[in-house]
Amino acid sequence: MIRRKRKTDPSMMEQKMNAAGFTLVEMLIAMVTFLIVTASIYGLLMLGTVSRNRSSRKTDVLKNARAAIHLIGRDALNAGLSYHQSGAYVPDDFLSSTLNLPADADSDRDLLTSVIAGNNLFTNDLQTSPTVRTDLIAFAYRDMEFNNGAAIDLEQSLAGAAGDSMRLELRTSTTANINPHDLVLVEADSTQVATIVSTVVDTKNIDLNINDPLNINLPRSGSGPGANLLRKCTITITDNCTNSISSLKRFYWVSYRVKQDGTLVRRLHGNNTGAPFDEQIQEQPLAYNVKDLQFTYVLNDGTVTEDPSAGPDGIAGTSDDRPEDFNLIRQISFTIEVESTEIDEQTGKPEVIRLSATFSTRNLEYDQG
Repeated sequence: MIRRKRKTDPSMMEQKMNAAGFTLVEMLIAMVTFLIVTASIYGLLMLGTVSRNRSSRKTDVLKNARAAIHLIGRDALNAGLSYHQSGAYVPDDFLSSTLNLPADADSDRDLLTSVIAGNNLFTNDLQTSPTVRTDLIAFAYRDMEFNNGAAIDLEQSLAGAAGDSMRLELRTSTTANINPHDLVLVEADSTQVATIVSTVVDTKNIDLNINDPLNINLPRSGSGPGANLLRKCTITITDNCTNSISSLKRFYWVSYRVKQDGTLVRRLHGNNTGAPFDEQIQEQPLAYNVKDLQFTYVLNDGTVTEDPSAGPDGIAGTSDDRPEDFNLIRQISFTIEVESTEIDEQTGKPEVIRLSATFSTRNLEYDQG
């Protein structure tokens, strides 16, 4: 018997091939392609996230640093404004105890100048080396809004109500614009004395008591440099005294320093009306995570130095110091380094921003009013 071959239907063959699905190779290729595309998209997303986070951190850091630069620059430009070219006398070692400067080597009165510089004073938790220290700077300038911009004329100095206190009698003005804890510059003969108001006695008199919140007032009955320069000269008192007093001005005294935890603060000394006795040095935080703060000064002869008063040996706190050279500062340059509080995802380290600025001390060359 002859068996005839059956013809295969092409449509049946196509259906069988379609029913077979993807081959293993095709599946592997598809999976690899999918993984590559997914990884690429994930990488782009992560790159965008890192870039966004880095930009956000940098913006925050820059905001803090620029705010600090603005305030320091403003005070630098105001430094010496209608204050006094030479500065004002304060008690011996007043500056070292108040600003943490090295103690001077003599027993003479200190000079509170328009600019005071402190070089390499403070350690910082953000620095890996304890030998790296941040700087300090302080500025003094007149409060031009006090008494409508006019100095208050003084008649004479007297004994105050409290033991060893000094009383200042006003000539024609009243004490309406004077408040307790006002930091004032008293001009007497050719001498200037920085002091703080303790009590407004009446419309014509104010008292300057010892044991004030800044420890800046000296006793009336002290001796030598420890006596109040504002006491009136007599037959028995011939030195460390004055024959006449002329005027009184309120002035601002502010300082900048970085605390141990890296907080840059602006400190206002006195003039905190309404604040308690023990809150007359008030701190205003300006920037956080400040890693470094360094100042450089250009003097009137072009000398560039980091410590204008250090004298020929370049060491602060020795016998050749020249604090009067602070009055020779004509330009202040400073650099601030601020560290982010978060770790960078790629470098594994905090973001560090370094900014520099330079300001002229335009008011240190002359007195105004």
